[in-house]
Amino acid sequence: MNRPRFTDRLTRAPSKDGLVLSTPNGLEIGGAALEQLEELDDAIFAALDGDATALDRLSDLWHTVHREVDTPFVAESRAEYTRQARRVLDSALKLPENSLGRGFAALEVLGLVGQPQV
Repeated sequence: MNRPRFTDRLTRAPSKDGLVLSTPNGLEIGGAALEQLEELDDAIFAALDGDATALDRLSDLWHTVHREVDTPFVAESRAEYTRQARRVLDSALKLPENSLGRGFAALEVLGLVGQPQV
C-alpha cells in the first residue's frame, strides 16, 4: 500500500538533541514520541493492508501513543488514520470478495481511533 509516513507531513528542525521535526504551525516532535508515532503508523497501515499481527498490536500501541504523545500530534494522526481506513472500507464494500479482511481491519481501526480516551 502506497501511503504517507507521519514524517512526510513534517519538516526538519535543527536541534541539539538530535532529530526533531516541526509541523507547519511550529510544534516540534522528536525522540521517543516520534518513534512511537512511526511505530503506530507502520502498524496501522500494515493492518489496513491485511496484516493480522499488526492488527493485534494496534490497541496497545494506540493507547500508549495517546497517553505519551502531545495531543496535536495524536489528533493529526487520528485524522489521517480515519481518512485511510475509510478509503480501505469503501474499497472493500465495492469488492468484498477481494478485500473482506481489509474491510474488517478498517472497521477495527475506525473503532479504535474513534474511542474517547480517559
